[in-house]
Amino acid sequence: MEKYQYSSLALVGQIRLLRLHAGAEGHALSGDLVTTTLSETPRFAALSYVWGDSQPRKAIHFTGLRVEIGTNLQNALQDLRQPGHDTFLWADGICINQEDTVERSQQVKMMGDIYAAACLTVIWLGHEADEIKMAFGWLRRFNTVTDSLGFDMSACEDGTEFIARARFEEISQVAFGKHRTTAFRHIWALLNRPWFTRKWIIQELVKSQKPLMMAGKPRLSWAVLAHWINFLHWCPSAKDAFMLQCPRPLEAGARSLGIGILRATLLTRIAAQDTQLLMFLVARTLEFRCTDPRDHVFSVMGISSDADRFDLVDYRSPTEKVYRELAYCCLSDSVSLKLLWSLASRTPLTRRVRSWVPNIKNLAADGYGSCLATQFSVQQERDYDASGDTVLQARAGIDGNIPVIRGRIVDRLQRVGSDNQRLADVSILDNMKSGNVNSSRENIQRMMRQKFEWIQECLTIIKHTGSINEEEVFRNVLLDDIVVNNEVHKSLSAARIEFPEQVSLYQAMAYEIDYGSWLHSVTKSYSLESSRLLESMQMEKLQRRFGSTDKGRIGWLLLIASEGDLICVFDGMELPYAIRPAVDGR
Repeated sequence: MEKYQYSSLALVGQIRLLRLHAGAEGHALSGDLVTTTLSETPRFAALSYVWGDSQPRKAIHFTGLRVEIGTNLQNALQDLRQPGHDTFLWADGICINQEDTVERSQQVKMMGDIYAAACLTVIWLGHEADEIKMAFGWLRRFNTVTDSLGFDMSACEDGTEFIARARFEEISQVAFGKHRTTAFRHIWALLNRPWFTRKWIIQELVKSQKPLMMAGKPRLSWAVLAHWINFLHWCPSAKDAFMLQCPRPLEAGARSLGIGILRATLLTRIAAQDTQLLMFLVARTLEFRCTDPRDHVFSVMGISSDADRFDLVDYRSPTEKVYRELAYCCLSDSVSLKLLWSLASRTPLTRRVRSWVPNIKNLAADGYGSCLATQFSVQQERDYDASGDTVLQARAGIDGNIPVIRGRIVDRLQRVGSDNQRLADVSILDNMKSGNVNSSRENIQRMMRQKFEWIQECLTIIKHTGSINEEEVFRNVLLDDIVVNNEVHKSLSAARIEFPEQVSLYQAMAYEIDYGSWLHSVTKSYSLESSRLLESMQMEKLQRRFGSTDKGRIGWLLLIASEGDLICVFDGMELPYAIRPAVDGR
């Protein structure tokens, strides 16, 4: 059968809609493409789905002509086809001529507007499965129960408090009863569907008027899942219980447990917020995947607040050129430049496009995900005199390899601690939940030895600055940059008091030989009021290193920082940065 030939879209603003012909289940798919403009479209639904494997190709027929589509798209269309009437749909795999790079670039720029214009966005999760159907049921029940109990998360959304364990147990008992473990496993199965890993779904979800999840015939409003995700976000005890049911083995390349809940939380938070800077979205969404590495940028441009500054969407441009152009645009905005450098600092020079330009493809491949690097932070407010122009003055150098930015050198790194990412070794954490007591003890002791040695190293660095009470200084620098809400404020006061005891318990947990004494230390450590907060603050530092300067300042450094690096304050940038002199002395 002859292959269908796309006709060109004549006008900017034109799109194609698929009119999917009515048909009975099992019959061949047929339809036709209708060219229209966004202002004149009939009511249509947009499809959000995973492309899946490119082979084998399937067919849909347009007036006797064959159009080849992927298996996932074919299955989604079969689920969406109605027996009694035609259906208007938009799906990128068929409504965009993927072989025309000019059209593809133009249509990608419009995708946000297309999803916003659709009366419904169907999130197709794949074929019907019992566990997904059950997950939909559990989530509906949870939503109904929280409504019936008069539960209100508004105080949590204001950032003033967390949901107490007792409240969680009350809601959980009514919603799940003795089936809580089963319910959690079903919900995990939902979150681990491939759709949640795809980069383009972020824009598709954010722009949608009415997102609806669909797995075969069963359906569930996205709002119901978002309610559950928000509950976990604001209820640490609920999240802990949910994480215990995290499926094994870990997702390939994962640097943390439960990457599915991380992605779902990011989706929910981004969808609920106002538009954000492009660089923030790029940095926060690296855990999502895309086949084309340029889409790490292109896929979120339509929901960024500063998209007008970045005219980047062109599939004729090589990947590294896209990343360079992105970096050049960031030189006009201090916040974007800060985020750009946060990404660049994640990888060694050999895996960047330029010394100051990140290779976003490599960042995603290395599994750094949504962990934002933090600049060198200082302990005292008066540490550095940032006097100078308040406006960023930056431009690309003649060859584009080195940016030219106005600033001043104010200090030099003297001592730099070790990289402590090993404290979050997911294989250790995974093994700790294996159920084997001896194996769990061995893993806990190994992790605690690493943690205690790291703390001792930090204390040694502080001692060399001439500080009298190293432990108090380290406690302050560990806790001072915390974001405080009412619940955290209570734990923060306790943490300042309990910190010496907790360090002593870490030592016992790391080296105690007698099992009874060791178990007592573990129990005592986790019973301290500040246990969760101290653990959280230490985990937050995993993407940084501790260090001191020639002038006796201490703080948290980038992972790639080295002794001898210079501390520089740039005009228009609120924090100092560590920079490394070039080989030629520049």
